[in-house]
Amino acid sequence: MTEPTETTPASAAQIAAMQALRAALLAQHKVLIANDRQQYEAVFGPVPTGRFVQLLTEDAWFRWLDPLSRLIVALDEWLEQTPPQADAGIALADEAAKLFRNADAEFGERYRLALQQAPDAVLGQSQVVAALRSVPQSPRDEIGQTGQTDQSEPTGAAVKQDPDALANKGNGP
Repeated sequence: MTEPTETTPASAAQIAAMQALRAALLAQHKVLIANDRQQYEAVFGPVPTGRFVQLLTEDAWFRWLDPLSRLIVALDEWLEQTPPQADAGIALADEAAKLFRNADAEFGERYRLALQQAPDAVLGQSQVVAALRSVPQSPRDEIGQTGQTDQSEPTGAAVKQDPDALANKGNGP
C-alpha cells in the first residue's frame, strides 16, 4: 500500500501567473491558427469558416498545433480545480517551457517558420516568454550544464535555454 502524498495548493501568485501564461498561450495559438489558415488558403484556395473549423480539428496540415491546444486545455482544467495544486501547475509550466523551447521537433520546426512568416507571432513569442518567466518551474539543477535537458528526463523537466534566441534562429546549422 502506498502512502498518500501531501499536496500543496497553489498560491495566489502562482494562479495569477498561470492565468497570464494561459492568456499568452491562447493569444499565440490564435495568431498561429490565423497564419496557418493563410498558408493553407494560399495552397488550396479560400475556405469557408465552417469548413475551416473542421479542417483545424481533422486535417494533418494543422496537427502540429495539437500539443499547444492540449496544453491550453490542461491549463484550463488546472485553473478549474478547487484548489489548483502547486506541483501540477509547475509541471504544466515546465511543459509550456519545453514546448516553446524546441523540445517537440514538429512543433518547433513549424513554430520557427510561423515566427518568420507572421510578425504577430514574434510579438506573441515575447509575451509567452514573459509569462514563462513569471511562473514557477522546476529547479534549474534538473538540467545539464549546456542548458539543454537530457532526452531521458521526465516530461515535466524544464528546458532552460535562452527563449529569446528562438525567434532569432535561422534554418541553417
